[in-house]
Amino acid sequence: MITSEQFKKIKLVLTDIDGVLTDGRVGYGADDFIKFFNYKDGHWIRMAMRAGIMVGFLSGRKCLANERRAQELGVTFCLEDVKDKGPAFEQILKDYSLAPEECLYIGDDVIDVPVMIRCGISAAPADAISLLDRYIDWRVSRNGGYGVLYEVIERLLRESGKLDALLERYCKES
Repeated sequence: MITSEQFKKIKLVLTDIDGVLTDGRVGYGADDFIKFFNYKDGHWIRMAMRAGIMVGFLSGRKCLANERRAQELGVTFCLEDVKDKGPAFEQILKDYSLAPEECLYIGDDVIDVPVMIRCGISAAPADAISLLDRYIDWRVSRNGGYGVLYEVIERLLRESGKLDALLERYCKES
């Protein structure tokens, strides 16, 4: 069980892209891959950043769609074509002066395990491979591409006591 104290320590939400921000399918177009991202995830990524939480993408695949989505959202960083995520995570910790327990990671496949076993909180979409159950703290209720980041960030903000202040901008009565 993840505690509120664990959530309060989080300074970085780090996520895989394919199978988390997308449903894991890849379509081939004339110039690049076609991927579908969920708008709810995008808005809640921005909510996390407004709360002072960094958001980064860590993907095994490189493609223009990933770069465009990262740029559109203004995430802290987007690392692509990362075949070994363990060393990449260690470099992220160094580059941003973070401790592992200050990171929440979301992934959906075995390539994500090296980060899952080191970070403070690890999560996976509902449709992630079952092998991950032994490495994750939390299997979210949504499938990849259908609001996984929304669900994770909403809970992170609620548990860390930051959600109400962020919602004031939307919930003010005239």
